[in-house]
Amino acid sequence: MRLRLLVLGSVLALGCQGASSEDAPPRERAATPATTGASPAPAPKDAGAQQPPGPHTPSEALRRCADARAEIGSIADAVAHLNALVPEGGDGACFVASLPRPLPVVATTGVTSAQPAGGRGAPRLFFLLPKLVISAVPDGEGSKVLEFGEWAGTRKTLKGEVSLPVQAPLAADAPFLKVLQGADRTVCATCHREEERHPTIPNAFVSVAYKPEPGTFVPFEDLEELHRLCTRAEDTGRRCAMIHALFDVGEVTDGAFSPAIETFFTR
Repeated sequence: MRLRLLVLGSVLALGCQGASSEDAPPRERAATPATTGASPAPAPKDAGAQQPPGPHTPSEALRRCADARAEIGSIADAVAHLNALVPEGGDGACFVASLPRPLPVVATTGVTSAQPAGGRGAPRLFFLLPKLVISAVPDGEGSKVLEFGEWAGTRKTLKGEVSLPVQAPLAADAPFLKVLQGADRTVCATCHREEERHPTIPNAFVSVAYKPEPGTFVPFEDLEELHRLCTRAEDTGRRCAMIHALFDVGEVTDGAFSPAIETFFTR
């Protein structure tokens, strides 16, 4: 299930700890998460069953979401895609199942963010697409939004977010209005330096992007273990729904941030 490939060094400035787009092209992950200089935060282990379960069959709902898969190269694409998923429920799990594959992912237990992780069993997940970073959380306060960071050069990202679930079609500027604070700044500016207006998109701002703090990265093996636990328990709750959406409907790979990207709150 694991594949080591080139991914954009990135994390977006989603919410208040977000994506880093510091002028760094995709980098190949050639080692374990220790390459990022972070200590892994292990997920819970099931001491009972040592052997992995047999093949897991995706739910019909996830299959329908995966069938709606489309390339997403911008926040505008993400909004259009979310609108197309409204008949399927428009929740975070459906959106994740519909993301292009293979899907590079990085996970963190960091909570210093407007989109905090929900604990070891519900880490914050960064999906590293070539032109866009998307973050979601399986459960907890952070699960109420999807956050987006669209590369604007190599150091900054255009930032936005939407509330979940999406129950009606979104306006094209919904992600930008969601983070707007007054007329001349966004809530992202609290943490992300050098915020400035986007030159062509009204109400949109770009700012420096970051990668999560050292010590918060979750090893890819622990994400796989979370999936095994959800499968064995036949858990149908929101947390496991997101984990199944990640692993059940296509290839997932171990993503990595470029060393060139600044670390959150390291100035």
